[in-house]
Amino acid sequence: MIALAAVTGCQQSAGNPPGSAATSFACPQIPAAATNSSTDTLLGVDATNPGQLSNRTAEFGHMPVLRVYYTGMPDPNLWTTGVQGLNHSAVVVSFRSPPSTVLSGADDAALARFFDSAPAGYPIYYSYYHEPEPLVQAGTFTVAQYKAAWAHIAAIAAAAHNPDLKSTLILMTWDLDPASGINWKDYLPAGHVISVLGWDAYPAGTVHNSDPQPTPPTAFMGAAEAASREVGLPFGFAEFALGTPTDRPQWLAEVVSYLWQTRALFGILFDSTGYPWMELNDSPSIRVWRAAVACSATGSA
Repeated sequence: MIALAAVTGCQQSAGNPPGSAATSFACPQIPAAATNSSTDTLLGVDATNPGQLSNRTAEFGHMPVLRVYYTGMPDPNLWTTGVQGLNHSAVVVSFRSPPSTVLSGADDAALARFFDSAPAGYPIYYSYYHEPEPLVQAGTFTVAQYKAAWAHIAAIAAAAHNPDLKSTLILMTWDLDPASGINWKDYLPAGHVISVLGWDAYPAGTVHNSDPQPTPPTAFMGAAEAASREVGLPFGFAEFALGTPTDRPQWLAEVVSYLWQTRALFGILFDSTGYPWMELNDSPSIRVWRAAVACSATGSA
């Protein structure tokens, strides 16, 4: 793994809690040749409600991107009194509604309100049913129904005429392992419905808290990068985390370097109290991530 201050670029101070040792982090330097566009990689964490946003901001500073989860239809208040309106940032937002409901037109008005009221000036990566694979495998809906609903939703978003609305298909990197038995391209609608690929990627042992290992990012993110390049779509990582504090500060530094070197559009650290082994609660890791977010927020990379 890379040393925390060994990556070339500007030095950022993470701010040190009382009684803690200083941890430095150097912003990675962007290469001349890039996979994605010239937009800097945005770094952030999940924060669906204002309380979570307040806590995350206290830990990591202002974040240039947030991950927001809805279990149903998205709320247009996200842009005003919700976390995006409060944070004034990009957002990766996912929502759910059965494909049959979407295709019936029952959600059209709610979706139109959400997309029509979305602000310009910040990328809005919207996603329908992030990680749909388990639901398809369980028979909740079919891949064909899912893709048809995606096309219906994307058409409503396009009618808002907001170029910052980016249709984002979020899948699991597990799909890319032959052992999964999944062909990830089955989930990709035809006809340029999707403009960005998002991936939920975890190192060995983290998801099930079974001897988590600080796997290098090339090993657990590289296949997603390659798959995205293969179909010519820009990409980002909508979730990642390491389920142990052991070696986590250096691992975070390595992941950030990888994200910038590959020009991922966004990198979202999954930091949820519902998964305590993944929660970022050790001071060295918090300092490194705070400094990385500061690099991202200022465009220093």
